[in-house]
Amino acid sequence: QLLQGELTANDKDGGNMKRVKLYVCPVCGNLLTATSPAELSCCGRRLEPLEVRSADPDHAVTVQEVEEDWYVTFRHPMDKGHYIRFAACVTPDRLLLARLYPEQGSEFRIPQLRGGAKLYLCCSRHGLFQAKLP
Repeated sequence: QLLQGELTANDKDGGNMKRVKLYVCPVCGNLLTATSPAELSCCGRRLEPLEVRSADPDHAVTVQEVEEDWYVTFRHPMDKGHYIRFAACVTPDRLLLARLYPEQGSEFRIPQLRGGAKLYLCCSRHGLFQAKLP
């Protein structure tokens, strides 16, 4: 579109994190975010935002408050071909990412964020799931 001179300007929204979209490159695994409509590409491919699903029993998590953190555990394989890629905690003004790796334990800690926080986990095979916070 840029080369054809047909670039349309995005509306300015002030970067509201409630509208954050998460993208993952299927080739290299890059994680990209946008807070307003965007056309993103990586490794020569156009990326589509991940669709959020409700957590199913295979992607359920347990969240406990430990000191000033949330201690998140899950019963999901962490093999090279099937694992949780990342966790994202989103509030209206922040995005906190925790990158996870194959053969890592099925747990992580993130600082507690208040004010309507939402927790998302991304499975390498099944996509993005929303988990419940206390």
